[in-house]
Amino acid sequence: MRNFMDTMLTRREAFRRGAVSVGGYWFLPLAGATARAATKTQPRGTARFCVFFMLDGGQSHVDAWDLKEHAWTPQDFAIRELRPGVKWPTSLYPKLGAQLDRFALLRSVEAWDSVHGRAQYYVQAAHPFNPALAREVPPIGSVAALELTPQRRETDTLPPYVALNVTQSQAGLLGQGFLPATYAPFHIDTAASLSAYSIREAEKREFERRWQLLRGFDARLRSDPAVEAKAYRDYHSHYEGAVRLMSDPRAAKLFEAGAEEKARYGNTATGEAAIIARNLIEADAGTRFIFLQQNGWDHHKDIYEPKNHYKLSRDLDAALGSFLEDLATRKRPGGGSLLDETLVVCMGEFGRTPGALTQGLKGRDHYQYAFTVLMAGGGVKGGRVIGRTDEMGAKVVDAGWGVKRSIYMEDIATTVYSALGIDWGKSVKATPSGREFYYVESVAAQAIQPNREVSVVFS
Repeated sequence: MRNFMDTMLTRREAFRRGAVSVGGYWFLPLAGATARAATKTQPRGTARFCVFFMLDGGQSHVDAWDLKEHAWTPQDFAIRELRPGVKWPTSLYPKLGAQLDRFALLRSVEAWDSVHGRAQYYVQAAHPFNPALAREVPPIGSVAALELTPQRRETDTLPPYVALNVTQSQAGLLGQGFLPATYAPFHIDTAASLSAYSIREAEKREFERRWQLLRGFDARLRSDPAVEAKAYRDYHSHYEGAVRLMSDPRAAKLFEAGAEEKARYGNTATGEAAIIARNLIEADAGTRFIFLQQNGWDHHKDIYEPKNHYKLSRDLDAALGSFLEDLATRKRPGGGSLLDETLVVCMGEFGRTPGALTQGLKGRDHYQYAFTVLMAGGGVKGGRVIGRTDEMGAKVVDAGWGVKRSIYMEDIATTVYSALGIDWGKSVKATPSGREFYYVESVAAQAIQPNREVSVVFS
């Protein structure tokens, strides 16, 4: 499946981001595309930031955070019951196991789809994939960037929405949809050189000369108010944002980490991305939503081979475990921790088939009817398990959140918006297609059920 929006940046592409906005949709008028409240909501506003860890391919919940111990379970998982009802594979997730009090586990989650591309799209957008509207619908991160823009300060030079390592997703990294390019994700691939995001002292004079030359060369196009020139104005927005980032003396430190710190985070791409995410939160320089992806969880074959579930789990444990430790122990001048003001969500697009491994392939296939989501920080009360599946992990038998159904992606999105102080009941009427866009639909797209905030995680 092709990418829906190609917004991924390498060091050679940093100034070509605006290309994602060149297309038929982007020449349509967006004046008047203002959001209005369709329903009455009460956002909590307990978080200033959101970091979303995406487990691309789908983590096996029954071999991880909803562990089901049976004859096929490897002995070297070193399973211990850390507290009543919480069996834990301590050899795979030792750091996270030591921090149960910092996060909640939602074990009553279901997905609407079991096809990677569509399900991954759903996670980013909280809307079902519709080929006619796929390029129009903005993801959660872009909506958050839009809504939080009024809070930006003059010193905020960093992009409001940053994505890290979204390089193997079948859905691709969703762009800003019908929203202005200002709210597109600024993608960073940690496999590329990170030195491109700051200017070395010796190069500043030449960089400034070339930048002024470029500004003079296409100044007329950048300032043209015509609807047809929107793409050029989007380019202008991207250029200006990139230059502000590169010119900020704080930028170099955001992408730096010593050998000891990298080792603590696992010496992996995911660990390096988690360090950058932590630095962005600590800098508090404009970035409010971060989408961080760990690739490789699609284990149809040989799931228990060391390079598969074992390696991915331990890499995630080092990265996410160290990330939570650092956010919890680093304080703001007022005394609160970085974790207090940061909502952390970690999930895949679905789970994996429970029970014995597939015959012959020794793996687990896609499974949408039960999986686990981890939430921490930003007002989330840790140390709890919400919901319960049956003894095989195949079916949700207790939703655990005061609603007689499982939790779905719309509910996760509502919870993210609420924590960030965003009215999730808003909608935009003036879209390119003419179809009203709701931040979160009032009822799920694939079932007649009202979508809700998972309020129990906060209480």
